[in-house]
Amino acid sequence: YAIGLAAYSGIKVLAPAFYAIDRRRTPMMVSFGAIGVNLILNWVFTFQLQMGHRGLALSTGCVALANFTALYWLMCRQTGSLETRQTIRMLGKLLLAGGALAGVCMVGSQWLARGWEVASTVWRVSALGSVIAVAGAVFFVCAQLLRIEEMNDLTGVLRRRLGRGRPSAAGVPASKDS
Repeated sequence: YAIGLAAYSGIKVLAPAFYAIDRRRTPMMVSFGAIGVNLILNWVFTFQLQMGHRGLALSTGCVALANFTALYWLMCRQTGSLETRQTIRMLGKLLLAGGALAGVCMVGSQWLARGWEVASTVWRVSALGSVIAVAGAVFFVCAQLLRIEEMNDLTGVLRRRLGRGRPSAAGVPASKDS
């Protein structure tokens, strides 16, 4: 079901891109087709296959994936290339870093589960904050090791932000004029 959510996010990027290149009808026509497919899949999954509400979720995910695929294919035809190979490689790297983050969260969840109900609020906040910080750090380190380029951009922004307002080498605060 999660792949449908990812596809929905992709639709939210691609549909406005068609508007930007003055191809407004394309996402509208694809959406009309998706509505028809959604009706059919809802009926099949919910009533014919007796999947109930799970069938509705599966149908919605399948339709989002089909909608994204159609928009992606049409945009590739329009632009000539969307660097698909590089995008897939980047998604693979993000999945690895995200998997490490998820692993830390799973271990943290097991650790937090012990005595959670009787723990003080201060302990809960501290423990949860620690798990979040460690998971974030693990993701960041994995992303750096996997050489995810966008992490270099983030690191640069953080260095510039943290560098502002620091005292100069002589111990005198840097002036705004320098």
